[in-house]
Amino acid sequence: MTGGESPKSLIEPFDPDKHDRTAFSCGVEQVDNSFKKTAKKLADAGNLRVHVMTAPDGAVIGFYALNVHAIDYQDLPAKYARTRPAHGSIPAAFLSMTGVDQRNAGQGYGGDLLADALPRVARAAEHMGLDVVVLDVFDDGNSDFAERRMRLYAGHGQKKVQPKPIPDL
Repeated sequence: MTGGESPKSLIEPFDPDKHDRTAFSCGVEQVDNSFKKTAKKLADAGNLRVHVMTAPDGAVIGFYALNVHAIDYQDLPAKYARTRPAHGSIPAAFLSMTGVDQRNAGQGYGGDLLADALPRVARAAEHMGLDVVVLDVFDDGNSDFAERRMRLYAGHGQKKVQPKPIPDL
């Protein structure tokens, strides 16, 4: 076992031949589609790494995806940006997708997934420059869901950064 999962679950690298995604639904269509339709393709291309949490019977409880990212130093809050180079990008890890099947929601599995992901990032940072973990809470129109996810991330030390508007082209 890794991270903080319960003794009855296992977190392991995603294997599409072993992990059946068809019944999975976290309730956020974009996350479900990413896991079901593009996770394998993006992992095969080397764009991300997906880890899944499974029940003893092999059913997928949840998943997360990690990949590398960069943040312009100007996009960081001032108190963080002042210790970074005043130009270019800051190396980051991106927790690009995470989801817990609705049948398992509210049982702490989201925290277990996060508790597994963050030490992986810390281990990667021992071997390369990596200074920030970025995650995105999708606005899926369900403010209760979004607020619950924000509380989960804040409970693991994540800080909310106000998004900057995308300039008109």
